[in-house]
Amino acid sequence: KIAPAAADGDPADKLDQLLLSAAICNGEDLGPFVRKAFASGEPDTLIHHLRHFARSKESDIEDVCRAHYQDFIMAVDDLRSLLSDVDSLKSSLSNSNSQLQSVARPLLASLDSFVEARNVCRNVALAIDSVRNCVQLVELCSRANLHLSSNNFYMALKCVDSIEREFLNRTQSSTLRRMLEKQIPAIRSHIERRINKEFGDWLVEIRIVSRNLGQLAIGQASAARQREEELRMKQRQAEEQSRLSLRDCVYALQEEDDDGLGYEGKDGYSNGSTGTLGFDLSPLYRAYHIHQTLGLKDKFKQYYFENRKLQLTSDFQVSSMTPFLESHQTFFAQIAGFFIVEDGILRTSGGLILKMDVENLWDTAVCKMCSVLEDQFSRMQTANHLLLIKDYVSLLGVTLRGYGYPVDALLDVLSEHRDKYHELLLSDCRKQIAEALAAGKFEQMLMKKEYEYSM
Repeated sequence: KIAPAAADGDPADKLDQLLLSAAICNGEDLGPFVRKAFASGEPDTLIHHLRHFARSKESDIEDVCRAHYQDFIMAVDDLRSLLSDVDSLKSSLSNSNSQLQSVARPLLASLDSFVEARNVCRNVALAIDSVRNCVQLVELCSRANLHLSSNNFYMALKCVDSIEREFLNRTQSSTLRRMLEKQIPAIRSHIERRINKEFGDWLVEIRIVSRNLGQLAIGQASAARQREEELRMKQRQAEEQSRLSLRDCVYALQEEDDDGLGYEGKDGYSNGSTGTLGFDLSPLYRAYHIHQTLGLKDKFKQYYFENRKLQLTSDFQVSSMTPFLESHQTFFAQIAGFFIVEDGILRTSGGLILKMDVENLWDTAVCKMCSVLEDQFSRMQTANHLLLIKDYVSLLGVTLRGYGYPVDALLDVLSEHRDKYHELLLSDCRKQIAEALAAGKFEQMLMKKEYEYSM
């Protein structure tokens, strides 16, 4: 449809036509003109302008064709001459392709065979590598089972670590990998349970050993004190005899020196050495080492400290069914043995327990022993009973001082009850004197010989 002639004279329409012609000549985008025409609802006007522009350029096209028609004819002739060359080239290419196909067909067959053989070789190499890994893996698993059956838990853990580190990610079989991922944690848990059971048995055993250990150590301190008293007595006798015979004096002193050398050092006891006061710490160190290997070092240290603390708290319990006079040696020997063991562990365990923790346990034990002593001393009615307990506590102090534990608080408690001991002793003496006087007949004594005066 062509726009009415009246519209041709519209200045706005002429302006749009000029702008459209300029845009076409300049190669610009005609999109804005198209959008404007459809937006205004006059697409026929745009078509009219385009047709008008095409008619205006027809004469220019005809002039160009007239000017260059000879060139067009020559180009067509050249194309016709090239057609025969193209046909000969096409025939040559077809023959070459046929020859190439005939020559390459056996080569392609050989290449296919080579690729197939190469794939087979690669698969065989992978299979051999997988079998080799499986053989090594099975050997490690067998070795781990052997170590587990012989309770060699550390070596079993090393085998398990090697399996996890070297073979778990290299295993091609997903089934085998899943089995390993399931069994490795199970083996570690099994070892942890077994070693914890051994450690629990050791805790029970060491408590019994501690009591015997404490009794032995206190007995050694008592024997050392007795030897010192005998030595002083012999020295006094030697000094008395020195006025009579210098030779006898030297002989007596030399005899005592020979006797003293047969004991454990100058102090008369082992001074913390586990040579004489032997106790087995290997289950403890074994459990500590295994937990270190499992990466549970701090957990085991806390577990050990809490259990030993509970044992010490249990040792503080004084039986109400047995008189303290009968149970005091067991009570103090148990505590002494506990701290002798802890001293050995502190010096040889390599950080299982801290010195500060042992000191805190000792402070707690001293407070409890002082409380028990004050309570029991306040109930004592016999000087001999108080003296027996006081003597044993003093031996306890000598024993544990040799291991580096401060015992001044215990000795202070003994000193504070010295007056109580004197009062009980005077009371006993009064009773004995009164009984002697009551039983006496006050008869005249008749001395017939001179030696009877010294009886």
